[in-house]
This record gives sequence, C-alpha cells and structure tokens, in this order.
Amino acid sequence: MDDSQFSEPTRRWLASGRHLKIEGKRVFLYERGGGQSILMLHGFPTSAYDWRGVIDGLASAYRCVALDFPGYGLSDKPEAYSYSLFQQTDVVEALARELSITEAHVVSHDVGTSVHTELLSREQEGRLVFRLLSSTFLNGSMLQDLATITPFQKLLAANQTLPQAIAISENLTENYIDGVRSVMKRPESLSEDDIVVMNDLIAYQEGNRRLPALSLYMRERYIHRERWIGALKKTKRIQFIWADGDPIANVDLGRALSKEVPQARYTELAGLGHFLLMEDPKAVATRIRDFLT
Repeated sequence: MDDSQFSEPTRRWLASGRHLKIEGKRVFLYERGGGQSILMLHGFPTSAYDWRGVIDGLASAYRCVALDFPGYGLSDKPEAYSYSLFQQTDVVEALARELSITEAHVVSHDVGTSVHTELLSREQEGRLVFRLLSSTFLNGSMLQDLATITPFQKLLAANQTLPQAIAISENLTENYIDGVRSVMKRPESLSEDDIVVMNDLIAYQEGNRRLPALSLYMRERYIHRERWIGALKKTKRIQFIWADGDPIANVDLGRALSKEVPQARYTELAGLGHFLLMEDPKAVATRIRDFLT
C-alpha cells in the first residue's frame, strides 16, 4: 500500500505530522505542545499513533515528540535494512539533533523500552547527543526470559519456523487488529477509525513483510541483557508503569524489574493490558505528569 490508497482517517493522521530525512530514511514525526521535551518510543508492531491520547494529556505542559521507527507506521520500510535496536537508537539520536533537542525526558513502551535502555547506556558512556532528564518505561519485555511471547512471535524467534512466520506475515493485515485486541484488556478502547488507521499503517510500504526482520529485537535483548539491564540499575530518575493484565510483558516481569531496579518508582495499573497507552491514556499521562513534576 502507498499513501494514495489511505483511508480518510489515515490521511488526517498523516496530515497531523510531518516527515524528516533521518539517516537517509523518511521518518514520520508527531509533535505537540511546548516546554521541556518528552521523546516517546513506540512498540512492536505499531507506531507513534499509539501515543496520541497520552500526548493529549501532556501537551499543555510539555513538548511531546513521537516518531515512527524505520520499518513502522508512516516511516520508510526498506527491505535492505537490519532494523537493529542499535540502528533505531541512532535514529532517535539523529532526530534529537535535527530538532535541536539538547535535553529530554524519555517515555517508552514494548520494543521502544530496549531502544530506551540503549539510550541510557550511551548516556552513561558519555556519548549521548542529548541529556536524558528522566526515564519512564511502560510494559516491555526487557527481561525477555520472563516474557510470554505470542504464538506468532514464537514462529518469528526460531530459525526452523521462520519460513512459516514469513508466510503468515504476507497476509497479516487480515487479522492484525485481532492480534492487537487479543493482548488488550479493553479492546473496546479502539474506535473504528483507530482500526482503519492501524490497518493502513501496517500495510503501508508492505510493512507486514518487514515483521520478520523487525522481530530480531527479541534476540538482541538476550544478547545485550547485561548492558541494558545494567544501564537501568545505574539510572536515578526512573519509573515503571505496568499494566497488571498484560499477557506478554506480564506483571511478574514488571515486579521482577522493580526488584532489579529498586530505586525506580513502580506503579501498577489495574485492569489494563499490553496496550495500556491506548486502553487508558489519561491514566498513563497522569502517572507521567506526576512523576515529572
């Protein structure tokens, strides 16, 4: 799918943001508000669209910046690209430089949490291009061994079943939203427009065919666990906001993280699932705002 085939709700979403050329790729950016910057890092396999409700609750006091990582949403989805978490982190740094962001709070969800921990690692090494003011993590499987991955993710993770996963990816747009809803506790929070937009975004530039490459982040989490969890342990201003009904980054994982990182503020949100930022954006925005003030 290209943008000429977008539905009207998706055209409105496209018009609400803009593209920047970052590291040779067109990267979509949604930005609202003014004041201190908050960089918002989305999850797999969604996009910056997830953050729109949270941004509504924060933009009166903060400059909220949400991007689509390459391979996701309205950003370019090249076939010949590694989609490594390190490359995605490079994109975030380049975006901050392009937007003249010299300091920022960072809020992340799902795969975005691992990009976030790489940002922390670079800051602690003294080579991050901006000053990281605080870190807020929403449900993300940073302790990959404790996560309960979906059947599709299991196919993606194993070499012997990867061909089957690739075949499923070819037609994923047919049941993509069913998969998203299956890990939510409040699936009714998605409007009909949301469903249309999210389907368009996964289909844009054959994004569904990039899922096998994008999913390699799960392996990177195992390989670089010591680096990334170590960075969390050294971070001072940090909080975890955890939905207690998430079947993937489950509540036991969140509690284990809070023990690994005892200096972090840890809050559980009852009755929410994996996409807590869409299921109750007001509650998420409130916890972020309370932490930052």
